[in-house]
Amino acid sequence: MGAGATDYAAQIYALNDADLERLTDDWVASMRSRYPDSDRFSGAGDMGRDVVGYRTAARFDGPWDNYQCKQLRKALGEPEFIRELGKIFFHSAAGHFGVPAHFYYVAPRGAVRAVRNLIGHPSKIGPRLIEQWDTWCAGDLVEGKHHPLSDEVLALIDAFDFQNVSLLEAGKLVRTDGMKPVLVKWFDADPGESPVGSVPDTMQPEEAAYVAQLLAAYQEQGAPSYTTGDEALGDAKFGPHFRVQRERFFDAASFKRYYRDSTEPAVLATFEKDIFHGVFDTHGLAHSDIMAKIAAVMNEAKGVSVSGVLGKYARVPVKQGVCHHFANDGVLPWVK
Repeated sequence: MGAGATDYAAQIYALNDADLERLTDDWVASMRSRYPDSDRFSGAGDMGRDVVGYRTAARFDGPWDNYQCKQLRKALGEPEFIRELGKIFFHSAAGHFGVPAHFYYVAPRGAVRAVRNLIGHPSKIGPRLIEQWDTWCAGDLVEGKHHPLSDEVLALIDAFDFQNVSLLEAGKLVRTDGMKPVLVKWFDADPGESPVGSVPDTMQPEEAAYVAQLLAAYQEQGAPSYTTGDEALGDAKFGPHFRVQRERFFDAASFKRYYRDSTEPAVLATFEKDIFHGVFDTHGLAHSDIMAKIAAVMNEAKGVSVSGVLGKYARVPVKQGVCHHFANDGVLPWVK
């Protein structure tokens, strides 16, 4: 991200504790391919969990990842690093949940050298946790109580792969997968322009419904009764029109795919709502035939004003292509 990453890092530095947890929660929630579900725990009783990503629908009965947020005025120190690990192992041994598959420290200002050295040499983390348990953990696990290292906790520490402990400082955080939608939401980051859609040479299952409606429109104009869109491509009269409509359809598909991955769902939903309301009345007018309806709606679509962050990136073919998506999905069909 270059300079932009530095700017977003600075804005993450400025978040308070609760907002850092909320940002992390939004990020984890956006990674649905990795986490079917997630939760945010805050305040007393979180047992060392701030944000949790469940890797399966079994939630804590299956594998899960822990995101411990540390919005500190200085780098994460070794005592706190060790103490947070201690909480997880202690409460896991008590039967509240299994040990997480991965433990992420979300610490915008990074960590001191001692912590970086431990993370850089994972085999040292377990022995250091055991060595410092009485000093940094025993008295801070449950308020007012002292819990020396038990055999149950020791067994969990010995079994854990500490390669799965990671540090996410602000600069790395803004570069991680799936963070762009969160940056757009929190800091009005610019998602950039979507790539132009590539049109397949042959018909695709995803375009079947609107293509069938276009073929009906061509037949109404005197074209043969085509059985496939591939036949229409070779028609001297209707082929050029058909190719342009497919360009629009696939440009809109590329646009939607790009912003589905790079913005919050509401951003794309707002864009589609703008197009829908922009062409709805024109679509509902009486037209002489299907081709006239399509032409009128396409003419209206190109002038629709799109609100929000996508306004400057909504190309004319994209706006028009979304109308074919509406027809494809049965929302605003060309043929009833």
